[in-house]
Amino acid sequence: MVGLSGVLGGGELPEEMAARTRWRDDETTVSHRDDHVDLTLSCHPLLVDDPPVAVDEGDVLLWSWGEVYGHGSGTEYEPRPGGPDDSAAYCADLYREHGLSFVEELNGQFALVLYDRAERTLSFVTDRLATRPVYWTEPSADEFVFASNLQSLPLHDAVPLEFDRSYLHEYLALRRVFGRETPLEGVRELPPASVVTVDLLEMSTERTTYWRPTYEPVDRPLSYFVDRLANTLEDLFAEWTRDDLDYGLLLSGGSDSRLVGAAIDRDVVSYHNADWMSREARTARRVADVSGDEFRLLERYDDHEARSLETTPHLSNFSGWFDQAYFTEFESRIREEVDVLVSGLFADMLFAGGPLATRSLSLGSVGTLSLPVREPIRTVEDWVDAKLHEAKPLPYFDSDRPLREVLLENVERTGDGIVSHGVHYGSLTDLVMYGDYYPLGADTEAIFPRSLMQMRPYRTPFLDNRVLEIHRRMPMRYFLRRNVVNAAVSELAPRLAAIPHARTGVSLEHRFPVEFVGRNLHGFCRKHLGEETPPEPHLDHTPWPDRKELLRAEPFALETIRENEELIRSVPFLDYEAAERTYRAHQEGEDHTVALYSLLTFLEMPVTDAVRPDRSGVGAVARRT
Repeated sequence: MVGLSGVLGGGELPEEMAARTRWRDDETTVSHRDDHVDLTLSCHPLLVDDPPVAVDEGDVLLWSWGEVYGHGSGTEYEPRPGGPDDSAAYCADLYREHGLSFVEELNGQFALVLYDRAERTLSFVTDRLATRPVYWTEPSADEFVFASNLQSLPLHDAVPLEFDRSYLHEYLALRRVFGRETPLEGVRELPPASVVTVDLLEMSTERTTYWRPTYEPVDRPLSYFVDRLANTLEDLFAEWTRDDLDYGLLLSGGSDSRLVGAAIDRDVVSYHNADWMSREARTARRVADVSGDEFRLLERYDDHEARSLETTPHLSNFSGWFDQAYFTEFESRIREEVDVLVSGLFADMLFAGGPLATRSLSLGSVGTLSLPVREPIRTVEDWVDAKLHEAKPLPYFDSDRPLREVLLENVERTGDGIVSHGVHYGSLTDLVMYGDYYPLGADTEAIFPRSLMQMRPYRTPFLDNRVLEIHRRMPMRYFLRRNVVNAAVSELAPRLAAIPHARTGVSLEHRFPVEFVGRNLHGFCRKHLGEETPPEPHLDHTPWPDRKELLRAEPFALETIRENEELIRSVPFLDYEAAERTYRAHQEGEDHTVALYSLLTFLEMPVTDAVRPDRSGVGAVARRT
């Protein structure tokens, strides 16, 4: 597993914990140990040369996990020269020139470690969204334990083995924990866009946040943002791609990945994950054919869900479900065919109003019409209610108190903004716009990109600093009543834009009013007039199965619950009989998809078994005061 782990303060990093940092035998793994630091880093060979890089005659050692793309902003931005393995050396040069302040305008998806042996300090640097997370705990006054994989922390004997019931409630009901918090008592994520420096003699910490996302729209026409987005994506792929490497694109039948494909001026291998040659799969193949790219349908086996439960929960940092590591099943094939993976992930979050609550209109038996009208969020209570809009009870979980109370306790106004779950936002608007992905671990599908970065060096252009800057300058009216991504595809690749969107049935070249009407008419026709029948009731025309129906069609959920009966009964806040009743009620027509998928993921996490009272010798629940 690419990532890092370690112990500061003189303790030893357990071998089993260090081993969890590795994913495959062909990764480059380096370790460093002295009287103050015991650290292990594992990386894809393509991205490292000979870590760590020594600075100032070896007084400072620098490790880099992930990639740095460049430095600066606006017209002063300069892409990183050199090859894919030059990130650490590049950062070392910037450190020599600017000191630690160089990180303020660093662009990329990375976590850095800088060990100043002369000053006896070690600094962690996270990128702007903490796309490469680091989790830490201080089990004693003279020890600091950290790891990029939260599941590995209980492998250290000194780490407390208790769950925080409130944050576990958040995960089970909402598929994520907001901000820096985790369900493991005393374990927090290092903050995004920050430098956290540990004094290795006093074991004290100092934190500096060098960037916060602020929403500051400018009144420009839509065409201004379309041009900027299209040109920026072309520029960054010109910087990223190399003739001696093969690239794989995760291609859907929608528009986000289509824009990525249009911006890459080279052939790619297009991968589409599905259970059958659905409408979306056929659209993706058509897009690849028009682009002149190879198309690969990665077709899941019938027992995909059950096998995923055995392999992917150990990747979870309590953000997402086990089945959202969608491509892990095809890792060997992907690794054989390409060197680098790219995707269009997070385009909808940034440019399609992903974080914004919208209004809907019930049409009775006809259906529900989603309106491109934003629900106003005027108070913290409004924000909490929006996040809980679709949350349902967890019949098997002793929640102790309502989830609304849990969220409200963790969000407070301060003199200069709002703090939610340990992360500072400049205003309520900033919390609304960025609280779902600053840090990225607050996203409900964070396990998806995390699984991709294990296979190959992985890049998502929509998290580039320059694209984030476009987003924060775009007026609110464009997020819901315009389509910047569609327009950018039309600008870069009109032939691709002419292909109808798999889900809306409308080509990307149409303006928003036509798209909105066409999308709703298309959905009405599919619902009431019918379309091609999938081969199984739990399959449909999207890339993923219908989870609600899959739980009814396959026995993996009940089998997992029964296999973990002893574990469930050992945890005081779980009720085994209620878990079985939840499954039965779902079979009989109720919808407990969220409750069941969250429970299944939780039961198969290594940390759950490690924290159980009969293993750890302590209670499995800590109640915060």
